[in-house]
Amino acid sequence: MTETKENKKNTALTGYLAVAGAVSMFAGAACWGATGTDIWGALAAHQMDQHLEQLSAAKQLLAANTTFWIIGVLLMGAAGKRMASHCHTKPGLAEVAASCIQSAVPVAIVAFIAMFSLVVHQPDTETAYVIGWIGARLDDLATLLIVGVFPLIISTAGRPDWVPRWLSIHGVLAGLAGLLAVVAIFTGIVPLGFIIIPVGLGWMIAAGLVLIRAKK
Repeated sequence: MTETKENKKNTALTGYLAVAGAVSMFAGAACWGATGTDIWGALAAHQMDQHLEQLSAAKQLLAANTTFWIIGVLLMGAAGKRMASHCHTKPGLAEVAASCIQSAVPVAIVAFIAMFSLVVHQPDTETAYVIGWIGARLDDLATLLIVGVFPLIISTAGRPDWVPRWLSIHGVLAGLAGLLAVVAIFTGIVPLGFIIIPVGLGWMIAAGLVLIRAKK
C-alpha cells in the first residue's frame, strides 16, 4: 500500500512539473509578445537593423521572457524524463522520447541566451543577423523536439499505461504541428512555425493534468 501511494505521488509530481513548465513557457511568450519584437520576422524580412533598434526599450521584458523560457524548458525536460519512466509497455520507445526531450533542453537554453545577447551587446547588423539566425534556428529545433516530436513519441509509448486515447490523438496533432514548423523554416512563412506553440504546450498541460488526476 505504501509503495502504491508513493508511486501515485511520483506520478502527480511528474504532472505538476509538466504543467508548471508549460505555464512558464506561456508566461515567457506573453512577455515576448508585449515587447512587439520578432526576431523570426526580422530575419525573414531582412530587417535586423530595425529589430536592433527595438531591443533597448524592451530589455526588461526580454530578460523576463528569457528567464521564464529557461525555467520552462528545464521543468518540461524533467517532466519528460519522468513521463518516460511511467511507460512500462513500450520502454524502448519511451527511452527514445526521453532522449529526444533531454537533448533538446540544452539546445533551447543556448538559443535563448544567443537571442538575448543581442539585447545586451547590440552588435552591428551583420553580426546580429548571424547570431540571430543561429539562435532562432536552434530555438526552432528545440521547440520541434520538445513540443512536437516528444508528445508524438511519448503518446505512443504511454498507451495503454497512462495515456488515454484523446491525449494520444493530441500527441499526433502536436507532431503534425511540428511538421508545419519544419515547413515554416524552409519556406519562411513565419506564422506556420508558431502553430506548434499552443498545440504542443497544450499537450504538455493536458498530459500533466492526466498524471495529476492519476494520483486520486
